[in-house]
Amino acid sequence: MEVDDQNTTTETNQSESHGRSSTLASVSRGAGLFLVGKGADNALRFGLNIVLTRGLGEGLFGVYSYGYVILSIVRTVTNLGTDTSILKFLPQYSGQQSKQNQMLGLALLTSLVGSLLISGFIFLGAPFITRLTLKNPLLTDVLRILALVLPFTTVSNILQTVFKALELPEYQVLLMNIVTPAVRLLFIAVPIFLGYKLLDVVAAGVAAGIVVFVATVSLFASRTTFQPTLRGSRGDIVEFYNYSLPLTLTQAGAILANRIDLLMVGIFISQGSTVGIYKAALVVAGMLVLPLSAFNQIFPPVASRLYTNGKMTELQSLYQQLTRWIFTVALFLALGAIVYSKEILFIFGEGYTDGSSILVLFTLGQLANAAVGPSGFLLMMTDHQYLSLVNRWGLGILNVICNYVFIQEFGVIGAALATASVLALINFARVAEVWYTEGLFPYSRRFIKPIVAGIGAGLIMYGLRSVLSGYALLVVGGGVGFCVFGALLLTAGIEEEDYEFFSMCISYVRDTSDSSHG
Repeated sequence: MEVDDQNTTTETNQSESHGRSSTLASVSRGAGLFLVGKGADNALRFGLNIVLTRGLGEGLFGVYSYGYVILSIVRTVTNLGTDTSILKFLPQYSGQQSKQNQMLGLALLTSLVGSLLISGFIFLGAPFITRLTLKNPLLTDVLRILALVLPFTTVSNILQTVFKALELPEYQVLLMNIVTPAVRLLFIAVPIFLGYKLLDVVAAGVAAGIVVFVATVSLFASRTTFQPTLRGSRGDIVEFYNYSLPLTLTQAGAILANRIDLLMVGIFISQGSTVGIYKAALVVAGMLVLPLSAFNQIFPPVASRLYTNGKMTELQSLYQQLTRWIFTVALFLALGAIVYSKEILFIFGEGYTDGSSILVLFTLGQLANAAVGPSGFLLMMTDHQYLSLVNRWGLGILNVICNYVFIQEFGVIGAALATASVLALINFARVAEVWYTEGLFPYSRRFIKPIVAGIGAGLIMYGLRSVLSGYALLVVGGGVGFCVFGALLLTAGIEEEDYEFFSMCISYVRDTSDSSHG
């Protein structure tokens, strides 16, 4: 009997080890692709912003950015939470294509109707929005042009999310992280170099969005077998909207928590140049979420599958491991943004260096965001969408209040202080909630290693300021800091699971290279 028990235990351990390796392989492959894709995406978008800041100047860049901020805010709620619903239901109903087709049909119809309605609202309400915010007549025309592309970008987002839900990251990376920014950069850079005005540049951006839509539809039709339909039981429709509608409110709350600051800067300060400087700092700080975005692209469907199958131990291990990796990469990027804030912003133009304090505050907020890993998606994938709703709205309202008070008291720097503080608060609240509801916790003593490495690298990078300046400081300081950071991590010792991850990534890249040459 003891032999049988030992054999059973051995088989169970082997099964769990195999399952963990399979999950890790899926996540490492997807995250590796997205890391490369997001790296290319950030580089292309960074280049686009340099073209815009130097081609339009601080004032017009502020108007351009403000129009796109409004577009991104309304785009968050146009799909009524259906993009996240796809991430849950397509993996959940794997093998039941008729049900998957219905869920996808509901998502597309809901998104299309929502985007058309909000597009019309933006077009008609543009003069009112202008009077309420920047009071620059150009903003009215910018908003009306941008309203035309909203339905195209909304449907594109839904179709791209399908690839993410199916754990086929290569297609989403291609569309979202390569094609989209590359086409936008091409379409916008040409009129700027030819000397065209702001409205021509915005129209070129709209044309780029339509081109991406066509490419997305073509790839979806050729690489999937889905045939979206609205046929199905009433219970299926109730199930879909019972999940998606709370997410709509959650995403609306996310606007208050994450994006209301720039909107309020335009309302209370009403200077295009100030908005432009603030936006430039946001662009740089946003690059810190590169590792978080990479793993978040593939984590939700994997988490949904593990949770549905009751594999909580495996989910806990994955959650902890990903959080440490995300924090480690983000920590080094944050060091560079804090120590070399003025030098980085000088890339956009001399006038943008006034935003260095804003950049430092945003960097601290985004570092807190990275430090909690995929906690937000973990809440949603474990059926706590209503808790996510409470999080978003409670802290979103707090963000509005803090922004109002701090902007009145400290000006534009107050907006950055308020938003960074609330961003940190909402993320650590998620960690506590995941631990309380599911017993999952992302931290361990292994986090000490990247923290020590970060302290050492930060001191070296700061010390180089006394002997170097400008672009030389950025290049040399960044390179030396990276080497020191990596050396300290290696000295502290690499975890076995990290070796496994990087071995999988290297094997995948090698196999991909061999197959392409074959």
